[in-house]
Amino acid sequence: MPRYTKLKPLGVIAVIVQRPMPELNGNNIKYGRLICLGLGITLGSQLTELARNQLVAADIVFFHSNTHYLAKFLQQINANLVDLQQFYQDGQPRSLSYQAMIDAVINAVQAGKNVVWACYGHPGVASWPPHETIRQLKILGYSAKMEAGIAADACLYADLGIDPIAEGCQQFEASQFLFYQRTLDVSGYVILWQVAIAGDFSLCNLNANSHYIAVLAQHLQRWYPAEHQVILYEAADLPIWQHRAETLPLSQLVQAKLNQITTLVIPPLQKKQINIQMLDLLGVPSEHALRQQ
Repeated sequence: MPRYTKLKPLGVIAVIVQRPMPELNGNNIKYGRLICLGLGITLGSQLTELARNQLVAADIVFFHSNTHYLAKFLQQINANLVDLQQFYQDGQPRSLSYQAMIDAVINAVQAGKNVVWACYGHPGVASWPPHETIRQLKILGYSAKMEAGIAADACLYADLGIDPIAEGCQQFEASQFLFYQRTLDVSGYVILWQVAIAGDFSLCNLNANSHYIAVLAQHLQRWYPAEHQVILYEAADLPIWQHRAETLPLSQLVQAKLNQITTLVIPPLQKKQINIQMLDLLGVPSEHALRQQ
């Protein structure tokens, strides 16, 4: 496993560390534990104080990123890092890479370590391995839990000025939306995550396939006209960067540049329709419902 050279911290972090109590499982004492935490999306600025303290206290910190600046940032907090990016191999199904990550983290916990798995965004959003690792460790009798982090949807709402409660919001992973029979509510927002790999079933490809994107665009035209304006969104990874919010007609989706972090946001096509029958059953005046729109 790679190790990183410890850098001089930018500032002093005062933390009172209380070592975890061992987990009792029958007659066996389980000393290792795991915390899966989120680093947020924009590096540094969205890391909670709780998450930072847990990083400081960890015996070992697992993370994965294809950018050098995340490793440098984490070095300033805890130098004992293991980069899980090493388990990705070209042409290898992601399921095998994920299993290798899970095994590495579980082995560290079983060695009695206080382990932190630092994840991009929220550790439980679009991220199966942390959930599965926690599940397996709990079965084995170890302490394992997840701490929330700021995910891409929170950044999206802020950057695009969207309140998901006001109009309603449906969210799907793009391939799942294609593989299953889903129905869209065009009076609310629709968000499709991981749109660049929509339609890919190999779990090997990380680049957009123009044929699959064309199929997605055509499928969406069951609900929306070709000229309906959609948004390609990417949150800013660094505080000095700007987020991406590119507006284009749905018909031009196949020509657009789609990256691994690109999200497709589809604004409402029409206003919400009042359910008169339900209002009558509830005794709510229609004028009151109109004021809520």
